[in-house]
Amino acid sequence: MSTLQGTVALITGGSKGTGLGIARAFVKEGIAVTLTGRHEAALNAARAELEALVPDARVLTVVADNKDHAAPQAVVDQTVQQFGRLDILINNAQEFRTGIALDDLTWDDMHASYESGVFATWRFMVAALPHLKETKGTVINMGSGAGTQSLALHGAYGSNKEAIRGLSRIAAREWGEFGITVNVINPYVASAESERYEREHPEIIAQIMKQLPLRRIGDAELNVGGLCLFLARPEGKYMTGSTFDVEGGSSIRP
Repeated sequence: MSTLQGTVALITGGSKGTGLGIARAFVKEGIAVTLTGRHEAALNAARAELEALVPDARVLTVVADNKDHAAPQAVVDQTVQQFGRLDILINNAQEFRTGIALDDLTWDDMHASYESGVFATWRFMVAALPHLKETKGTVINMGSGAGTQSLALHGAYGSNKEAIRGLSRIAAREWGEFGITVNVINPYVASAESERYEREHPEIIAQIMKQLPLRRIGDAELNVGGLCLFLARPEGKYMTGSTFDVEGGSSIRP
């Protein structure tokens, strides 16, 4: 039996892409999952996929917009009401405002990026904290190489992701005494957003692939979901405040 059997995870942005890949990995280990997203149809499709994959999967879907300040507390409350506990928080949802030069960014671009990103991440973390204290839980926030590599045309997205990394390190220091670990994953895996970006900016993607040591995009379930499982298991619970690059070597640095 998995050491995570019977635990409960909340995954924001769980209806597709990285979030859904993590959810696939989790339900296979017997983890109950709450998935959030803005579109009910996409959430219903995700739940159907997970239940087909694991017939006895426990899946709760909640329509929620990360920019809604009341959403995090409501989602956490529904999760605990449904499953009785909360062990793992995955902050994955994020609006994708890229391909824009700094001097062309609008207030809406910056506001949407930060409200859906670092501000929502903070709100979910604070809402989940009382329950994570009880379970000595795990927080995993999604960063991006767009921030660590300071990619051009990613001013709103990349700077927001770096803010998430800073928030995560501070939380790791403050919450360590409760047995809560807080880490960041920088993923480069196939998603609806990455596919759209590839269509809109094929020349940039071609350049990225040439510079990528492994010359391929990762798999959300296998590569990101697998790392999330490790970080939530006892083996990974002595690691906190760290950033893990799951990007095929694109962020190799000292």
